[in-house]
Amino acid sequence: MHVIAISNQKGGCGKTTSAINIAASLASLGKRTLLVDMDPQAHATYGLGVRGDEPRVSIYNVLTAQSEKKHKFLESVIMPVDENFDLAPSHVLLSTIEQEFLHKDESVSQLHEVLGRLSFPYEYAVIDCPPSLGFLTFNALRAADTVLVPIELGTFSLIGVGKLLSMVELLRVKMRHTPKVYAMPTMVDTRTRFARHMIEEIRAAFGENVLSSAIRQSVSIRESQARGAALVKYDPKSRGCVDYLILTQELLNKMPPAVVLPEPERITIPSDRLKDFMFKTRTAQEVYLVGDFNNWRASPESRLWQTEEGLWQKRVFLEPGRYRYKFIIDGQWVVDPSNERIEQNPYGGLDSVLEIH
Repeated sequence: MHVIAISNQKGGCGKTTSAINIAASLASLGKRTLLVDMDPQAHATYGLGVRGDEPRVSIYNVLTAQSEKKHKFLESVIMPVDENFDLAPSHVLLSTIEQEFLHKDESVSQLHEVLGRLSFPYEYAVIDCPPSLGFLTFNALRAADTVLVPIELGTFSLIGVGKLLSMVELLRVKMRHTPKVYAMPTMVDTRTRFARHMIEEIRAAFGENVLSSAIRQSVSIRESQARGAALVKYDPKSRGCVDYLILTQELLNKMPPAVVLPEPERITIPSDRLKDFMFKTRTAQEVYLVGDFNNWRASPESRLWQTEEGLWQKRVFLEPGRYRYKFIIDGQWVVDPSNERIEQNPYGGLDSVLEIH
């Protein structure tokens, strides 16, 4: 799995917009992609339509040092967004995590280790970093193979970039880890002399490591943000969508091919605790898994993803116990056709039953 961190301590440079649309573009090109929202403001999470009732669990619950809040595996918080596209959501609690790891040397590699234990065969992970250069950003850079620095072509566009590059250099010296860094011009108006001048300034700072596929100013980008959808879903013919698809292809050409380890080598989770739920239907628009393990709650976290045409799937980590459950297929409650264990419930219906030892 190739990990891409998108970072700039300056706000308003298109960092989160780029994280969402590069991840969605990779997925649309057939690459199995995970977007990790490491910003406590959770803008990438909200930008993909997770609003109103917040996710009950987030990347915080995987990284935290507090045992009563900790989920052992990233798989337990991942939410499907679209075909080939999943999200590890953020939460405001992530802003407190640095205090939990004070004076712990291993803290800077938390995210790197979590991604390394993933059992899902992702080809790419895209990390949306917070607009700062603290603990969370350092974790993202440590996990990254490639770092993208979105730079808005304004007067203060390069302020703070030197500190980010110094952090990457510190990683090289202290941890012998050197991600490849690229500058990515955003909000470009190629008609102006000033924009052309700023691109030359960026080239002076980054040398050859400037992506030629700049992101132009586009109304469709703002509209897609308001709708909570990536551009490839909101308006695939828009200028913004075309720009991100071209940029993503340029990035793929520059990066080595992503390596997906065979499933047996990747799984480090006890096999008797990890349950794959699957449902086959070619006509469904949405499929949810509800049961005792999630308080029978249909939410973005309980939604299955379509791994191939007609096959919906969700992998769940379960503690030992006995669970009743069902699928919700476009509003209709259905027992699991692959499970022969069925019991009548107190309401006169039937539930599927599963035991984890």
